Amino acid sequence: MLGLSLGLKPGDLADLPVPLPAGFGWDGARFPLAIRKSAGAYRAQVMPRDLVDPAIWTGAAIHVDSATGDDANSGLGAVEGDFSDAKRSIHAAFVAGNATAAPYRVIVKAGEYEESAFSRNGNEEPSQPVAIIGWGGAVRYRTGPFSVGWSDAGGTHTAAISAVRRVFRTDQQTGQGLFTELLQVADLATCQGTVNSWFPDGGTLHVNIGKAPGATDIAVIRSFHGARFLTHVHDLYLENIHCEGGITGALHLDAVADRNVVGVDCSFRYSAPSNVNNPLDAVQLRRTNGLVAFFGCDASGGADDGWSFHEDGHPGMHVLLQDCTGFGNGAFAATSCNGLTTHDGVRLIDLNGAYGWSRNGTEIHCIQTTQSWMAGTRATARDVDGSCVAFKCSNQSKMWLQDTRADAAGGVVQNHAIEANGGTVLTRGHVTVAGDVSLSSGGTVSPF
Repeated sequence: MLGLSLGLKPGDLADLPVPLPAGFGWDGARFPLAIRKSAGAYRAQVMPRDLVDPAIWTGAAIHVDSATGDDANSGLGAVEGDFSDAKRSIHAAFVAGNATAAPYRVIVKAGEYEESAFSRNGNEEPSQPVAIIGWGGAVRYRTGPFSVGWSDAGGTHTAAISAVRRVFRTDQQTGQGLFTELLQVADLATCQGTVNSWFPDGGTLHVNIGKAPGATDIAVIRSFHGARFLTHVHDLYLENIHCEGGITGALHLDAVADRNVVGVDCSFRYSAPSNVNNPLDAVQLRRTNGLVAFFGCDASGGADDGWSFHEDGHPGMHVLLQDCTGFGNGAFAATSCNGLTTHDGVRLIDLNGAYGWSRNGTEIHCIQTTQSWMAGTRATARDVDGSCVAFKCSNQSKMWLQDTRADAAGGVVQNHAIEANGGTVLTRGHVTVAGDVSLSSGGTVSPF
């Protein structure tokens, strides 16, 4: 039969409707969802742009071009995609769009935007429903320079860069496609003797990668805010936006708000706190009553968690992640680092997600009274602290694992494919590649 030679089971290629699990507390009246499974993958039958205020798509379009724009320009074009009078920075487009007192779009030409170009280091935020869209390719924003001129200092190479928080090699990547982080050391002599290290000497940055770095070989993450929205309370749509760095997270939404947040083909990586004793997540969304939906997005290399969702006393957050990922999270002295975590009473659907290689924590951790349905999700635990946990369900939370895959291997202390620490885990079609099932504090694991 067609497909069997590829290792597929009968029905994998069929396009079939998939009901939400019985007892799962998703509010279908507010957020109706139809889920289908085709060729082994789960899909929500939604159009992402339809999930936010429709006035966004008919409002003003403010254009931004980092190469040829000028913040004194109007940002307006004869048609969408006309950058002839574009602004230079994203935050200048926020100012212009806010002045319309109506929903608007920020059309950002593909390219590189750095330092404070996104929100003027958190000083300019949208005050209206807004879409921020990469036009013609990826928009890359980094809280540091994309190109650095290095000087040979004998044993290290230097550049005049201050307020450095993390340093990565871009010419060497991990198996998950992330930049390779350099080790911060305590003094110049140690940096000179340690390949793949860095040392801040006042306003001078020393790096040692065993050779002269090229201009774009080192990603320097400085003490700037990333995509930080602490006052914005309206619908937010992001498409083809890729953020690196951020002292409160690469993407951080914290205002008490009743609204929807949507991201498509975005990435949020390498958050870098001002204080290493207070590391924060790659993506942190809090106190949002509404639908939070991301499609094909990544939250990796966070100083703490990758994806982190909290209600914090403002209930009603429903999260949909489809084809999203979170790898290599956890840095400095951070503990309990997760690729994906939900708190309070959040409701989560994760379709075809992939999470793994986090440090000192659990790959997917649902806490308190959250309810989460994972369908086609994969968790790979390779924790360097000796305790590998793929899926963990704590307190009174509930987790449905459907066609999921857990690989917890390499831990010296423990390897848990599933850990129910007071929580309820229900499984259907779950596969454990490595690891055991751990029950504590009345937690249960059973089929549904």
